[in-house]
Amino acid sequence: MTLFDDHGGTLFDEEALRHLRDDVGLGPIPAPDFGQRVSPDGAHLPVLEPTGNIEHLLAQGAEIQAAATLRGIHNVFDDGGYKELLMLSLFNLRKLDREGDDAEDAEGRRYEMKTVARVSSAGIRKTSLSITTEHTLTQANIDRYRATFLWIVAVFDQSHPEVIYEIPPAKLERYFAEWEKKLALQGQPVGGAPNHLNNPKIPLKWIALHGVQVWPKIGRSNPVGHL
Repeated sequence: MTLFDDHGGTLFDEEALRHLRDDVGLGPIPAPDFGQRVSPDGAHLPVLEPTGNIEHLLAQGAEIQAAATLRGIHNVFDDGGYKELLMLSLFNLRKLDREGDDAEDAEGRRYEMKTVARVSSAGIRKTSLSITTEHTLTQANIDRYRATFLWIVAVFDQSHPEVIYEIPPAKLERYFAEWEKKLALQGQPVGGAPNHLNNPKIPLKWIALHGVQVWPKIGRSNPVGHL
């Protein structure tokens, strides 16, 4: 099984996608909507173009995961290094070494990268997914989230990226504002750590509804399968 064809196409051709969508009751693939949405700085969305070749990385990852599963390890890449490598390679981004934003592109624009595991550490397939944030989310975290150019959200089925979205932080403002209100209700701390929330989450359904799917490129925001 190959990820890219000789012309840079993705793993899923139109016929395969049509059969896959029919199997799960989603019907025909809609007409592409690429370039119709606009980011906060006026750029047409999607901005990201999956031009990097990650076929060899996917093959190696699948082999490692298969060996790990035999020994009861259902998410061998849980620390995120492999998943980050795929995302950085796919979109030609550079990982940032310092604390804060996860990556930047050649133009210096910053990205927040989030990954979601379809399969739990116990080997159970999840039917409802959400994006985690920070174990101690503070106002500084929210300010940084707002200042990023885009969020990249990738759902992984063990070693394989199931679907990847981009979403402008402006589309997440309802969550940022909600978290700020909760922080304000805590009052002003006197010494010690600043006010914080324990890992508030964003439903993947919100990302699918308000973001843009950038991989696989099927021309719409909703993924095949459960959210």
